[in-house]
Amino acid sequence: MLLFDEPFSALDPLIRRDMQAEVRRLHAEVGKTLVFITHDLAEALTLGDRIAVLRDGELVQVGTPEELVGAPADSYVADFVRDVPRADVLTLRWIVRPAEDGEECEDTPLPQDTVIRDAVPRVLRAGRPVWVVDGDERVGVVDAERLLPALLGHRRQVPA
Repeated sequence: MLLFDEPFSALDPLIRRDMQAEVRRLHAEVGKTLVFITHDLAEALTLGDRIAVLRDGELVQVGTPEELVGAPADSYVADFVRDVPRADVLTLRWIVRPAEDGEECEDTPLPQDTVIRDAVPRVLRAGRPVWVVDGDERVGVVDAERLLPALLGHRRQVPA
């Protein structure tokens, strides 16, 4: 296990970005658990597989970046992640809807773990709903109407 305690807090943005890439490379190379302490939420969302949010020394929520942004445990975490661009963190599983009977959909599906922002060009080019899949299973569709609120940052509850 490697412990990093705010290692990049005094670095300029360019060096910080390079060092973050180096940490990701190191993690992939050695495969060890890295504990990274930071007060920079963007940095935590970039580097963390699992993030712990503390308040006054108490653990408030532990989860993936997507879980923290999509389903904050309380108002403190919701306020903490309020300014995070949701479409850059959340995946299609948060906005998928059931296909309607007889609805014409794009044949080439998108995986449900596609980040919303990455799906935008494809969905807009299709001009109709696009199938969303989990492996080989169709879980629903996504369309421009479902993308817009996510891009604008409107809140949505945990998917069923």
